[in-house]
Amino acid sequence: MGNTYSSRIINENNDCLICWEQVDNNDCAQCIRCNIQLHAYCEEIYRGGKGYCKCPHCQGIGTLGIGRY
Repeated sequence: MGNTYSSRIINENNDCLICWEQVDNNDCAQCIRCNIQLHAYCEEIYRGGKGYCKCPHCQGIGTLGIGRY
């Protein structure tokens, strides 16, 4: 039990896991558990009004960080 940290990069070409277009580092979301990247707006659509985020890859709840790099 406890926190999990993965240094593996699942998606090396920086494509969004939802729409498969290139992710711009200015507005992206990244899972802290499995290191996938996706557009922040794709994540909002995927969330569908739920009050929490859920990674579309590992299904981890609360593991997405959204920021501008």
